[in-house]
Amino acid sequence: MNVSRTTTTGGHGFRTGWLNWFFFFGSVLFFMANLFAAIAVFPSYSLAIGSTPFQAGLQNTLFGVAAVLIRFYLGPVMDDRGPKPLMLLGAFTFATAPLLLLISPGYNLLLAARIYQSLGLAVFLPGMYALTAEMAPPARIGTYLGSLRISFNIGLLAGPSAALLIIGGPGYNTWFVVSALSSFLALALLALVRVPETPVRAVKSPGSLNQILQALTVKQIYPIIGGIALFAFTYSGVVSFAAVHIEEAAPNVEAAYFFIAFGAAGIITCLGAGVLSDRFGRQQVAWPMLILLGIGSALFYCLPAWPALVIVCAVILGIGIQGSSLVFAAWLIEISRPGLRATTISLQENSIDIFFALGAMAFGLAAQEPGLGRAFLAAGLITIVAVLPLRKLSAYLINNKAND
Repeated sequence: MNVSRTTTTGGHGFRTGWLNWFFFFGSVLFFMANLFAAIAVFPSYSLAIGSTPFQAGLQNTLFGVAAVLIRFYLGPVMDDRGPKPLMLLGAFTFATAPLLLLISPGYNLLLAARIYQSLGLAVFLPGMYALTAEMAPPARIGTYLGSLRISFNIGLLAGPSAALLIIGGPGYNTWFVVSALSSFLALALLALVRVPETPVRAVKSPGSLNQILQALTVKQIYPIIGGIALFAFTYSGVVSFAAVHIEEAAPNVEAAYFFIAFGAAGIITCLGAGVLSDRFGRQQVAWPMLILLGIGSALFYCLPAWPALVIVCAVILGIGIQGSSLVFAAWLIEISRPGLRATTISLQENSIDIFFALGAMAFGLAAQEPGLGRAFLAAGLITIVAVLPLRKLSAYLINNKAND
């Protein structure tokens, strides 16, 4: 099959076709399906093998914390060597970790397997953004990131539901086999992806810490990271506690409808937000998306009075979260220095992981007092109010750079 007629040109004169993107997005879909399935399934598996509820939560916490620590080191390494080699290693960890639990089930091995898997979380997510930016035409990075996020979200929707279906039937061991095989498929598809050659550095890399500090010298990064922190905090509350809030505030409404509408709105938004940001500029799209997120969160407070708002909130939150996430990622790629792209994206992923964890903790405490409704209201209002200074700071930094 000749695919050379349908090509796009990325950075450094690299040319790719639709089949290459098919391999890449397919790899992302299978990896993300297994990532989110693992997050959803391993707490119940931990309980099933005799752990305490605290231990069941601890394995996911260690998984996230280890990924943050590893990413600080390996983000700069991806800039030096290119993202694909470490992404292949990350996919390999997801393909082999379930096999360890098949051989010897037990909580200590589960912790070891989760820390081992954290290498995959640490490198695959920043790597997929960096690789998309390397392969896509510079003027259409937002559009291609939108397609990437669609694969990401299909994996999010399909992975946990498929895993729970398998576990409810044949059981955990069958899921471990399916997870390993589908992760090996993600690895094989990624191996087929053609990528631009990584330029050989004339000067040896100054080290991970210095590369992180160099990335932070780009002042425009700070309001963007601020926006990322805001959406990650509220996103955590939505994913972790939306079902609980709906059950308490609108008991006659099925929470499943919320997540269906939330996911569908997010998938549709991914491509549209990317195209709009390519055409009108990142800052013109990112901040309105973040305001939408704040509005959706604040409206969640009103569910006891108007239960029908469940779907409205789901759509607004889906648009706000996925739209702002996508555009902030494209914006970071746009302002990052060429040799520090993966390092910069690693800062984004670490910010998301840290504030996602803080959000889960804050909403968990609020569930007892003053209540989830007030927590969503406060998060929404804080987000809306915070956009104004962040937007002003962003515009000031952009204008100063233009005048330099």
